[in-house]
Amino acid sequence: MATIFDSLRDNSGLVLAFLLGLNFIIGVFLVSLMLRVRKAQSRMRLLLSGVEGADLEDVLVQHGKLREELKRQVINLEGRTETIERKLLRSKRHVGLVRYDAFEDIGGLQSFAMAVYDDNGDGVVLSSIIGRAAGRVYGKPLMAGKSDRNLTNEEQQAIELAVTSPSKVS
Repeated sequence: MATIFDSLRDNSGLVLAFLLGLNFIIGVFLVSLMLRVRKAQSRMRLLLSGVEGADLEDVLVQHGKLREELKRQVINLEGRTETIERKLLRSKRHVGLVRYDAFEDIGGLQSFAMAVYDDNGDGVVLSSIIGRAAGRVYGKPLMAGKSDRNLTNEEQQAIELAVTSPSKVS
């Protein structure tokens, strides 16, 4: 044992330098650990912000419940969207209107032809012919964009306008 103490006394400068170097390395390691702990604490504060007195488990349970509720709402909205899209296909949203003078002696574009139909081309063409003594309204059915009745030029123009109307959604 005496030889160990003699050896330490003889090399006390080296031992002191070794211990100082070891102390420096431990200090750097300690500072690094402190920085990591502070970073973890700030992340934890951010994670738990707005939740008073809750631990991480409570926050995760609340998050899971919220996620399930949102999932249920999305499924509900998907079903409603499908229903709306089906109804939209049958909605009469394509409209074309042509105003004209049916008779030379009556001006002001009082007469008109209007086509209204859905994405399948099913709907109606309405015509109103205004004369001096009377006005008449006619309706002709449309199936797939065609009518089984003869169409006037104005009615055909109204159908074509409805095809190109900006209300058409692709």
